[in-house]
Amino acid sequence: MQAHQSRTDSELTPRSPIERRSGDQPRIGLDDPRAVSILTTEHWSLLSARTLAYQEMFGRTIIFIAILSATIVALALLAQATGFGRPTLWLALPLILVALFIGLATFVRSVTINYEDALWVTGMHLLRKAYLQIVPAVAPFFVTRHDPGTDRRSLGHGTRQRPANLVNSLTTTSSVVAALNSALAGSLASDLGALVGGDPVLVVALGIAVSLASAVLHVQYAARFRETHDPSATDVRGVTRRG
Repeated sequence: MQAHQSRTDSELTPRSPIERRSGDQPRIGLDDPRAVSILTTEHWSLLSARTLAYQEMFGRTIIFIAILSATIVALALLAQATGFGRPTLWLALPLILVALFIGLATFVRSVTINYEDALWVTGMHLLRKAYLQIVPAVAPFFVTRHDPGTDRRSLGHGTRQRPANLVNSLTTTSSVVAALNSALAGSLASDLGALVGGDPVLVVALGIAVSLASAVLHVQYAARFRETHDPSATDVRGVTRRG
């Protein structure tokens, strides 16, 4: 009786598609019924990673601008209290140094976040390619790319900095931070020049020269980082070749 009951229960228990196809080989690759769920989970994970990266970049930038604003207000109050004399110049040194350090750290991290964002976008291109392999009929409804390659004509990781792309690169968050850092570097140089008793014209010229040099160094750093960190050159390209 118990054996009959156990056999009846096993017959009523729903079986998976692979179990029902006992005579066939288990489906593998994108034909596996679990593939869509796995790809969807990965897609949402990449979207979450992009959101967290943007939040981190904006948070760091806001903190940097807040510290810079506080530094300017403190210097203005010091100038009023000391008549913009040498005490103001000496006190300005640590304030500018702290703000510049935070700005440099923010810039470096922003450039890295840009690369990470490009990497997540490359991963989502691969996922869209997998979706199209599962259901090719949905291809006309995709407005975004579904290949991991980098558009070499536009500003992107793995491409060289060109004058035509310079305008686009100056509109990014990291470029705004770089501009503020360059202004701080020039202010620091002018402050040091004033402390050693330099001529006002030379002090201003020194500050402008240092600001321009800092801007060039920031652009070179971002361009070199972009050339040496190409998301399409990572291990995910192996998936593309096997597809």
